[in-house]
Amino acid sequence: MKKLISIVLAIMTLVGLMIPVFAGAQAAENVTMWVNCANGKTLNVRETANGKVLYRLECGTQVEIQSGVSAPAGWACISCKNHKNGFVMTKFLVASKPGKYEITERDDNFIAVTPYNVVARALNSKTERSVGLRVSPNKTARSIRRLAAGDVLQVVASGRTWSRVVDPATGATGYVANDYMVRQ
Repeated sequence: MKKLISIVLAIMTLVGLMIPVFAGAQAAENVTMWVNCANGKTLNVRETANGKVLYRLECGTQVEIQSGVSAPAGWACISCKNHKNGFVMTKFLVASKPGKYEITERDDNFIAVTPYNVVARALNSKTERSVGLRVSPNKTARSIRRLAAGDVLQVVASGRTWSRVVDPATGATGYVANDYMVRQ
């Protein structure tokens, strides 16, 4: 009987010692990602995949993928600082923190202004090339055309990072980053 009790105690001790090891291994599997919705809107975090919305996260928010939690294809369970765990669609997560110009600015961030002219600036002091006139306010969006330093544009709506402009040369409406324009 003493032998049996000794064996049970030895097994329980080993199991007790292994729990932190397994817990550490699971935490190591979690992956850090960032929210980046192509439309610039907030990301719905849900109770379950396609379930009730718990809260919303802004583009650029850092999250941890909970790899130990099973999720349907195209979904992931995430944790985020100051929020409870929830489910999001993986297509709105990116592996590296999106830069200032990679987060699409939301439509409601743009304020219509009395149109005024601006001049496109060069990308840097070593080139006369400027940024692209884009179809949406994101540097990864399709370019309507590449601007040259000195090209004149007309701002029709202003946002935090981007402005909606009309290109008098082509009549096209698009977006240009505010840092690459100077008011005339």
